[in-house]
Amino acid sequence: MGGNVRRELSYTDKALADLDAITNWLTQPGAGRAARRRLTAVWLAIERPREHPCLNPVGQHSGARELPCDGGYRALYRVTDDTGRDDAAGDVRVLRVFGPGQSRDHL
Repeated sequence: MGGNVRRELSYTDKALADLDAITNWLTQPGAGRAARRRLTAVWLAIERPREHPCLNPVGQHSGARELPCDGGYRALYRVTDDTGRDDAAGDVRVLRVFGPGQSRDHL
């Protein structure tokens, strides 16, 4: 795959539930503008692996890369055909999105 190829980005049901919980937390009444900016930053960060899927290291779960996001959030994702090279890697699947201090022991 070449430089400007847009990879597919998909989410597991658990990742979608995580993002829903994060959205509810950061948009609750009284959360303020900083919380909304953090939410936007998390969503934008999750888009980055489309262009650079191999930029982030593999973490404690075999084959799952860990993407740090604003405010201590962390997205775990897998790359289909993870070649270790952005130009040859495949699609991205977000597995989970964990909050600050939340255990990442279980996917």
